[in-house]
Amino acid sequence: MPPLLLRSPAPPSSGVLCRRRKSIRVRASWQELAGVLVFSAVPFTAVKAIANSPLGASLRRRLESRKAFAAAKADALRAAAREARSSSFWYGGARPRWLGPLRYDYPEHLAGEFPGDYGFDIAGLGRDPVAFANYFNFEILHCRWAMLAALGVVVPELLDLFGIVHFVEPVWWKVGYAKLQVKYQYQPCLSSFSTQYDCSCYRPEEDMSI
Repeated sequence: MPPLLLRSPAPPSSGVLCRRRKSIRVRASWQELAGVLVFSAVPFTAVKAIANSPLGASLRRRLESRKAFAAAKADALRAAAREARSSSFWYGGARPRWLGPLRYDYPEHLAGEFPGDYGFDIAGLGRDPVAFANYFNFEILHCRWAMLAALGVVVPELLDLFGIVHFVEPVWWKVGYAKLQVKYQYQPCLSSFSTQYDCSCYRPEEDMSI
């Protein structure tokens, strides 16, 4: 059986107005583009230059000389942390649990050795010790990135407020909102299958082009 071909009839004489989306146009000042390039490249370039310089070699030798002292200090800190956890209310088998006084078969691999351990692991993500250690380190890394992101939210507004650097839009959430705006226009719809879903009298309240 030959394939069924659907052919659309000729467009009607009365043109139907259809909403069509234009391509997004984003305009940024040269200061903004230069700032993005500079602030992106400077940290990596500076670290690489320092690492290959005599100053970098001196820093490496100094760190190697202090390595043994730092290792001994780390062992002392770990011993103090173990002692603090053993005497703390929030660690150990008698720590508070996420269901409080209700009886529940809590997982055995969560023994209250880590901060924030309330015995909640219904998915069993912490059964593998190696995977659990990786998750722990990843969470610390994510928290540090979140702190840097919070700093990046405040700094542009402060720089623009004090007149040090002028941005097109210093408020972080307004930047994302403005870049997602699109423009629509009325154009004749040439398809006879146009419905209320693709043809409408849409009129934006204002032109949000950047």
